[in-house]
Amino acid sequence: MNSVSPDGLAGWLAACSLAMLCASAVAQEGMPIPHGNHNPHHGGAVLMYGMDLHFEVVLDPAGALRIYFSDAQRVDLPASSVSDVAVEIDRPGAKPESVAMAIDATGEYWQGKSAPIGAGDSTMNIAFVFLGNPIVVSMPTSGLLPAAKTVDRGAQGVRPARRAALPDPVMAPRSE
Repeated sequence: MNSVSPDGLAGWLAACSLAMLCASAVAQEGMPIPHGNHNPHHGGAVLMYGMDLHFEVVLDPAGALRIYFSDAQRVDLPASSVSDVAVEIDRPGAKPESVAMAIDATGEYWQGKSAPIGAGDSTMNIAFVFLGNPIVVSMPTSGLLPAAKTVDRGAQGVRPARRAALPDPVMAPRSE
C-alpha cells in the first residue's frame, strides 16, 4: 500500500503553491501568456487558427474590411506574415462577391472594399496562407458588424455597443 507521509504532502503542497505564485507573478508583470487575451485591438472580431495565429476581422456596414494578424500572445504581426488573402461574401439570392484584398500602405493589415453589408444572412469566406498552410474560414457577417450605437450619459459621449458573440467559424484547409 502506498502512503504519503505528512512531510511529503506538505512538500508537495509547498511546491504547488510556489508554482502558482510564480504564474501569478508572471501575469502581474505583464508578460504575455498565450491565448489569455482575445480582446479586439482594432474594434473587430478575433479568431484563432491553431496555436500560433490570431486574426481580427473588422467589417464596416459600408463594406470596408480590414484583417489584422497577431501571434499566440496577441503581438501584432505584419500583414506580410500571411499571403494570398482572398475574401468572398455570399448573400442570399445573389451571386458571391469577391473582395479584392491588398496590404495597406503601412503594412499593418490587409484591406478591401465590398458592397454595403446589410443585417441579413450573409456569409464571409476568408482564405489565406500562413507558414505554407492554406486556411479557409467561413462565418456569418452578422457577428462581424458593429452593433447599433448606444448613448453613454457619462463623459464618454457615444460609444459602440458590444458585438454579438460569433458562432464557431468553420475552418478547413483550402482544396486546390
